[in-house]
Amino acid sequence: MKCRPIHLLAFALCLATRAFAQTAAPLAIVDVNVVDVVKGETRGHQTVLIANGRIAAAGPSDAVSIPAQAIRIPGEGRYLIPGLWDMHIHLRSNQVNPHVPLVEENAALLDLFLPNGVVGVREMGGDLADSVFRWRDEIRSGKRIGPRILTAGRKIDQEPPSWTGSLGVKTPEAAREAVRQLKQCGADFIKVYFSDIPPEVLSAVVEEAHRNGLKVIGHLANNLSLRTALDIGQDGIEHAQFLIAAKPGDYEQLSREGAARKGTPLAMVPGERTARLLYLQDAKEEERIYQAMAQKQVWVTPTLTVSTRVRQELGERDFESDDRKRFLFPAIWESWDPKLGRRKPAPADTREIVAESLQRSQKAMLAAYKAGVPMLAGTDCGVNNNYMIPGWSLHEELENLVKAGLTPMEALRMATIDAARWRGVDATEGTVEKGKTADLVLLRSNPLEAIGHTRELESVFAGGKYYSRSDLDAMLRQAADRASAARRQQQH
Repeated sequence: MKCRPIHLLAFALCLATRAFAQTAAPLAIVDVNVVDVVKGETRGHQTVLIANGRIAAAGPSDAVSIPAQAIRIPGEGRYLIPGLWDMHIHLRSNQVNPHVPLVEENAALLDLFLPNGVVGVREMGGDLADSVFRWRDEIRSGKRIGPRILTAGRKIDQEPPSWTGSLGVKTPEAAREAVRQLKQCGADFIKVYFSDIPPEVLSAVVEEAHRNGLKVIGHLANNLSLRTALDIGQDGIEHAQFLIAAKPGDYEQLSREGAARKGTPLAMVPGERTARLLYLQDAKEEERIYQAMAQKQVWVTPTLTVSTRVRQELGERDFESDDRKRFLFPAIWESWDPKLGRRKPAPADTREIVAESLQRSQKAMLAAYKAGVPMLAGTDCGVNNNYMIPGWSLHEELENLVKAGLTPMEALRMATIDAARWRGVDATEGTVEKGKTADLVLLRSNPLEAIGHTRELESVFAGGKYYSRSDLDAMLRQAADRASAARRQQQH
């Protein structure tokens, strides 16, 4: 089977236009504080030697021999952490105008990650899959500067799909074929986005994916309990809201009623369903489920920031004066405008329910984490998800995880070593140790004291390539210039 193109590209791929100076000489970060994300401590007066894209040595400065030809990077008073990963992003078109592929606009979004210390992203599927596959391969080969990409390609959805570009399925046979098609196209994992699906269809997705060596992650279907999804074998749940659980019998009754009322004047609206699910929430059932998730290593990406932004802040907070608007192409910003985009502010009569739902989602996340459920930091940034600005949004997410009750170290782990664990590469990535890939971020302050210090970037190392503060600033100026040119073109 051939991988059919999703879109014909209307314009050429926009590669980076500025060549950032690189050297084959070894790099030595001298007398730095290394943050150990496994032990949760810092080691002072360390020197980290980088050669051929890897950490060649790491240890006390008086014990590490620095080659004469090495370029020395001062580390005194600085803090070195592993490179950050955003484990939930989207590269896609605006669903209000899906016939206009925002290829160049999404390519420009990729340029915002490295200047924020994000060396890798997990792209959760959309309608620009062929472009995303190409960008992934160009970054891997060094033809493009940007974060490493893992991608689902397209989502697997019910028929008709909720999102343009998704593969809609109704039967187990169609589900298996969708998985095979995505495997052939080069998908790194499977993303499911079912609102309502027979259990046997999800089972077919999971079975075929596992047969092909792919994990299945995504939303929890409205008609399936969390317990059912775990029994079927779904490998990961995106968004903390799905951690709120009722007793199986209560949940099934709610789902049956929702199905019976669908398509009638008495259809169950989202606000009502949310309120009833919150009313049916059962702490003992959640405790049992979290223990099972921890035992099975079912991963959760809480995405706290985007939930608050699109469900509560949208329509209440003014983003027009945000200085970061200058980095975004106008078509991206328009997809976030509540007057023009897909998402609208919550109705006034549901705001109390929304606030309660957000609070309980955060509590559920914390309880699940304490029960041992493995978690990842992800933002859901991209087109359609309002004002989630790539790169910066990951720092917001880390801060919101800490506000919800995690320690700075626990939040930092989600974006570093735990991201490597999910990818199955923790033996070679995710920590500052000899032999590991040199994906690193040099900070001006200690992130273990305040997680907001991850914003204070001094430099970034991606696969051993060194980007100084001046390089990162130049990347941002270049991004702003391209966005400005796009705005001028739109005005004409």
